[in-house]
Amino acid sequence: MSARPTSTAALEAHVAGRLTAIDAAKAKWWTAEMQNRAIDTCLQLHGGYGYMQEYEVARAWCDARVTTIWAGTNEIMKEVIGRDLGLGEPRP
Repeated sequence: MSARPTSTAALEAHVAGRLTAIDAAKAKWWTAEMQNRAIDTCLQLHGGYGYMQEYEVARAWCDARVTTIWAGTNEIMKEVIGRDLGLGEPRP
């Protein structure tokens, strides 16, 4: 599944002033997840060269890793989404 519809919908909602924190968390988590799945596949395709900084794929892999951390880790995004779904109680 593509991350484009998710990010486009989030952008449109933000511009319209109706993007909720929950929807932002869903968009952030899903787009970061899809980016990392794609770059992991590319890294495997390039084999050992995928780990050498001289190659674009290695630099892209390093850049993609930060998306799971900035603006809240993906694990925190999952917590926010789970609470919205009524799964589990918030931690003290």
